[in-house]
Amino acid sequence: MRRGSPAGPRREEHSAARVDKFLATALDLFAERNFASVTIKDIAQSLGVNTALIYYYFDSKTDLFRATIEHAVGRAFENVRTLEDKSADPPTVISAWLENHVNKYAEIHRFVKIALDFRGAHEGDPNIANAIERFYDEERKLLSKVIRQGIKQGLFKPVDPNRMAQFISTYLDGCMVRSVILSDFDLEDAVRDLHRRALDMLGYSGKRRMKRQRR
Repeated sequence: MRRGSPAGPRREEHSAARVDKFLATALDLFAERNFASVTIKDIAQSLGVNTALIYYYFDSKTDLFRATIEHAVGRAFENVRTLEDKSADPPTVISAWLENHVNKYAEIHRFVKIALDFRGAHEGDPNIANAIERFYDEERKLLSKVIRQGIKQGLFKPVDPNRMAQFISTYLDGCMVRSVILSDFDLEDAVRDLHRRALDMLGYSGKRRMKRQRR
């Protein structure tokens, strides 16, 4: 039993890596085409595996589609969660979330595309709808939390955290959708403008921060 025990974790790691690869490939295909035109066979061929292996992990194409969205949502928050765990200051967390949309553009861009596709193909599936809505709920919670912290710490002026979070989230969403529609849209420049505007609305500046630290 001692000899066999390490094999369990290794098998689990291998299985998790395999599923991650399945989800990444599915994300690419669903974004490149649309849900209706992508088959399990297409995904299996792209992966170089048989369809039975995919069905071993997922009950159906809809189940795989839902898991793909949940995976994309989780990946989008990875970097920012790490900063939160390290107790980074609120302005840094906000900046990181905005930069995340540029640095992880490819993944978030694909997420937006398949989320838009869902509205046309699978409006009746509550599990998929909940997976998409989770992204926006998590985003609003994250932003309102750090804005509230910034106000409490004296870094931001008093504003309504929820309304400010909604403003940033809505602006970002508009930028991402526009980047899907317009190939020449400068996302980095638009996010940079949002960053400046958000900090201005929050009354934050480096000088304000330095004064607080001296106090």
